[in-house]
Amino acid sequence: MTESRIGIIGMAQNLPADIRTNDDRIFDWLREHHPDGQGLFTGYDKRHVLAEGQTVLDILVPAARAAIADAGLDISQIDIVMGSLSPNTYFVPPDLFALTRDLKLSDRTLTIPLANDFSNFNVGVALADAMIRAGRARNILVAIGGGWTTIMDYHTPQSVSAADGAAAAVVGVAAPEQQPRWRLVDTEVIAQEQNFGDMFLIGDRRQVRFEPGVSDPNPQAQNWTGPYYHVTESGLKHFGTFGGQTAPQAVSRLLQRQGISSKDVTLTGHQASQTLLDVWQKTLEPGATFFTLAENANMTVANIPVNLCLMHGKVSTPWVVALSLAGDMHAHAILLRAPEK
Repeated sequence: MTESRIGIIGMAQNLPADIRTNDDRIFDWLREHHPDGQGLFTGYDKRHVLAEGQTVLDILVPAARAAIADAGLDISQIDIVMGSLSPNTYFVPPDLFALTRDLKLSDRTLTIPLANDFSNFNVGVALADAMIRAGRARNILVAIGGGWTTIMDYHTPQSVSAADGAAAAVVGVAAPEQQPRWRLVDTEVIAQEQNFGDMFLIGDRRQVRFEPGVSDPNPQAQNWTGPYYHVTESGLKHFGTFGGQTAPQAVSRLLQRQGISSKDVTLTGHQASQTLLDVWQKTLEPGATFFTLAENANMTVANIPVNLCLMHGKVSTPWVVALSLAGDMHAHAILLRAPEK
C-alpha cells in the first residue's frame, strides 16, 4: 500500500570540521563571572563550529545533495524545498532560496521557508507528509542548518551551549521493495504563547548622542550591535517550567493516543542542556534515548535531523519520538516508526 511507504526515504548530515571545547578562550568571561542562569546549561564537552568565513549554506548544501542521493533520486525529482537556515543573511529573502539556487533545482521548485525555530524540522516533516498524501508533491526536501555560534553574546549563560550543524531529509514514497527510513505516525503540539518575548534574537541599540543640526535623532539612525540570542529572567524561569514540566506532556499525549508504551520508544529531540534531558528521561521513562549533547552540544534548529541521521541503524525500539522546543514557547513532538526488521 502506497501510504505505508510514505516517509523519510533519504537523509544526510554535515557538521563543521572546527571543534570548540570547554576550555576555549571564548568562554573566559563566563568562567570568571558566573552569570545568573549558568547552572541551567550543562553537559557539553565539544561543539562543531563554523570556521571564519564559513556559512550555514556551506554545510547545508552538501548535506542536501547527500540526502537526495541517499534517497536514490536525481536533483530534478525534488518538487518542493522547505526548511530553514538560521540565522539568515538578510531579513528577506531567507537563505533557503539560496539553497535552492545552489542545488540548481528546477525553476518550478516551490521553496517554503519555515521560521519555527527550533521545531523547523518537525514542522517540515509533518507538512511534507501531508502534501504528499494529498497528491501535491512526490518528493520534498526538508533542509535545516544552524549557525548560532555566530550570533551569541559570550557574556550570556546560554552561549556555552551553542553549536552548529546541518542535515536534510527527503520525504517521499519508498520503492515497492523498500521501507522508509522513518515513517511519520502522529504529532502533538503544546503552545503557551503567553511566554512570547521570553527568548528572542535581536541586536541592542547603542545610544548615539544627539547633537542638534549634526546627528539624526531617528531611532533607525542609531548604532546597533549585531543580533544575538536574548533570554530574559522570565525566560530562564520558563526554561525549566515549560521545557521540563510542560513539554514532555506532548510526548505523553502522543503515546497515550497511539496506545504505545514508553518502553517501546527511543527519545531524541532538542538538546539545550543535560539538566533538561535528565528531567525528560525521569518524567517519560523511555526505553532508550539518543542524544549527542556532550560531543555536539546544542545545534539549535539542527539537533533533531542530525541525531536522526546518526541513530539510523542503531535503534532497538520500534518507535522514535523527537521532541522539539521553541522560544515563543511551544513544544512539538513527532512520533516516527522505525523500519521493521
